[in-house]
Amino acid sequence: METKYNITEDNIRDFMNNHEDDFPLIIDDQAGLDFKDEKTRAIPSNAHIYKKKSKTRTVKLEITSFRGISWGAIHYYGKLIADGIDFQLIDNPSITTSNWDAKKINPLYQWRYSFDLRRPATQEEIDHDPDRWHYYNPGDFTTSFDTKEEIIALAKECFKMRFSGEWELWVDDCTMARTNIYQIEL
Repeated sequence: METKYNITEDNIRDFMNNHEDDFPLIIDDQAGLDFKDEKTRAIPSNAHIYKKKSKTRTVKLEITSFRGISWGAIHYYGKLIADGIDFQLIDNPSITTSNWDAKKINPLYQWRYSFDLRRPATQEEIDHDPDRWHYYNPGDFTTSFDTKEEIIALAKECFKMRFSGEWELWVDDCTMARTNIYQIEL
């Protein structure tokens, strides 16, 4: 079941919410790599998907749920987590380090870029479970999804609009007994 959302440049930040940083609308695969000071330089972190063989930067779709853990839980949640940068010592390139002040300069100077996926609530689901949706109006954004397929469909749309260059989109499905990691073909 592929759900098509009407995502535009004007509303994509509603579908991809980040509470901490104001990232640019388009995140190029070279994002953050321009940082350099006298001690360190930026390198792609590639920390999120350890199974991948390529050096391409990764956007990971992390799917989680409380189903089977919390009584009555029926929803799934999705988060896009993009590879940011690490800092390599110029004098000793085999050592990577942190640079806490760099993020103050530019939000792209951090080890990952994280976005909660959200969708608009519908009148139908509000009517079906008024206790759960008590404080929602139709169109208010929620992080809960009914199916994993909905999350994957939204993630694909957001990924195509928001990331440019040589990024790969991977899924990390944490809702299974063993985490399932796989690449999404676009």
